[in-house]
Amino acid sequence: MPHEQLTHLKIVPRSAPSLLRMTLDGFLTSREATRLSPVTVNWYRGMLQPFLAFLEKQGITAPEAIAPSHIRAFLVSLQRQGVKDNTVHAYARAVRAFLNFLVEEGIIPESPMRKVKMPRLDRRILPAFAPEDVKRLLAVCEAPRDTAIVLCLLDTGLRAAEFTALNVGDVDLKTGAVQVRRGKGGKGRVAFLGAKARKALLRYLLARGEAKPEEPLWLSETTGARLTAYGLRLLLRRLGKRADVEHCHPHTFRRTFALWSLRAGMNVYALQQIMGHSDLTILRRYLALVEQDLAEAHKRHGAVDNML
Repeated sequence: MPHEQLTHLKIVPRSAPSLLRMTLDGFLTSREATRLSPVTVNWYRGMLQPFLAFLEKQGITAPEAIAPSHIRAFLVSLQRQGVKDNTVHAYARAVRAFLNFLVEEGIIPESPMRKVKMPRLDRRILPAFAPEDVKRLLAVCEAPRDTAIVLCLLDTGLRAAEFTALNVGDVDLKTGAVQVRRGKGGKGRVAFLGAKARKALLRYLLARGEAKPEEPLWLSETTGARLTAYGLRLLLRRLGKRADVEHCHPHTFRRTFALWSLRAGMNVYALQQIMGHSDLTILRRYLALVEQDLAEAHKRHGAVDNML
């Protein structure tokens, strides 16, 4: 276009991000600086962007203008949309962390979240697999890799991101020790594989061919690159559909690991360390279910009621 034709064009400057958006960027950077995993940082981003969008619709563009009433209204809006209670609770936790960061940075004097009660969570334990479910999943596995994934997920109780981040050298096939280098919060720990899972893993590695210790343990069959957490979910969803097993996703394996371990008599504190929980809040729910099992067993087989 000739130069003289440019004179009538109106150049519209890009709108500057609001102060709220800038503080969100600062918060996410601070999470990265504490070595949180990219998955966790993205989780915070996904939780907080809807909150900031809600505030901006109310005309709130500065952190100091956020009031407890705005937070309550946001949480209520989620509930009215039919968002599950545990997800609403997750939003509230993310908002609380964000506002605490603003206080720590001196951007606001006090967190408005201090005057907001956390949403109530229904005390329920989400589904775990029955042994028959796992047997059906194993029956539909067509490749050694898929069999190994099912058994190793179930035997380690790892989160999806931790599981797919494993390298070949992170697993000691002799002892069963699994080095989890990218745990939640950047914390490493050790999980373990039993004899059956190690045997399945060895079959997979032999079928795969020579692999160096620094190579990804789990490979995508379509790309040959590291299997991603998303790819793992897709694989499990396909297996679940073939086996007619519901709730077939990585966290169901983790819950099943916790419940089966407690039922087998594992010490709850040892289980906490293996699973990488910062406290016993979640495990107490499983422990309560195991106690119900014991109460039911006593009801069926108690000495006095059954023998006298």
